[in-house]
Amino acid sequence: MPVSKTILTAATPLAKPLSRRHVLLAAGAASVALASPAVHAQTRTPIRITLNAPRDGSNAAFFYAAAKGYFAEAGVEATLDPSRGAGDSIQRVASDTYDFGFSDFTVLVQFAARNPDVTPMAVAALYTRSPISIISLAKSGISAPKDLEGKKLGAPATDAGFLLLPAFVQSTGIDRSKIQIETIDLTLREAALAQGRVDAVTGFDSTTLFNLARVGIRKEDVRFLYFSDYKLDFYSNGLIVSRKFLREREPLIAGVVAAFVKAWRETVANPAATVAALAASDALVDVPLEVERLTWLLSHQVVNEESKRLGIGTLDPARFARGIDQVAGAMELPRKPTVAELWTDKYLPAPAARQI
Repeated sequence: MPVSKTILTAATPLAKPLSRRHVLLAAGAASVALASPAVHAQTRTPIRITLNAPRDGSNAAFFYAAAKGYFAEAGVEATLDPSRGAGDSIQRVASDTYDFGFSDFTVLVQFAARNPDVTPMAVAALYTRSPISIISLAKSGISAPKDLEGKKLGAPATDAGFLLLPAFVQSTGIDRSKIQIETIDLTLREAALAQGRVDAVTGFDSTTLFNLARVGIRKEDVRFLYFSDYKLDFYSNGLIVSRKFLREREPLIAGVVAAFVKAWRETVANPAATVAALAASDALVDVPLEVERLTWLLSHQVVNEESKRLGIGTLDPARFARGIDQVAGAMELPRKPTVAELWTDKYLPAPAARQI
């Protein structure tokens, strides 16, 4: 009897010996998958999903959905691959290399302005408050946007914060010419900040905060300049689907969206169980750290008055339109995409299945 599984690619790190904690967690997650009544003998369609970043608490819900058999219920078998950020994940889906992606909607706006024919469609929203920020350490003395002038800012080329930096510059009135911007690899961002090679970096708050914790930086020594605190009222991460999949496999989309929503609803209730599913797929996961990361993300980006009112997975079209206006204006995009080009709620489950 086939079991719903997550397929790891050649990029998966070599496993190291498991601790007793990891063994117990892995066994628990495996038993959940085996016990799922929805996993039964049938032909499932292989799909590829590109994540928002390397495997961590921020995308653990995808591994939970696989372990619980939610993708199998949708008639698909999902391969889950890490990415190098929002720009990378959107490009992968736009090129039809991947069917779905977990990515930032503001970067999607920028991409759509120049690539309307291949731009993925957003089919489920998750982060109702943007985590995009400029992150520094207290010793750098950066407490306001103006403090960035005369400083060195490290930014991965595919990072949402870097791609949307022109909007932050326009909104705050700072002089970009006075900021030294250094392109750094996504995997080296936190090390560069911790070692003082740059004064600040662009990134998502939970990504950088907990990656800094891995290298010994105390959370209380980390400072954030949130784009959302400077009139940039963006939606952020959600599920996107390729145009090719829309044309050729549309009947499967609602099931995949339902799996996404169900997994995140249950993650809100029990983030530790979600991280256990991730740990079962990747022996290198630092379980306590990733539970803390996921808990932070839920409280800062996912669970708020808007998501309690509208439910997981949807968004306010009028607010999304304002965000599009901000991105298009600040970045002087060649055209302004419409909400209808980028977003549809037709594949979402009923409101009762989305409430948190």
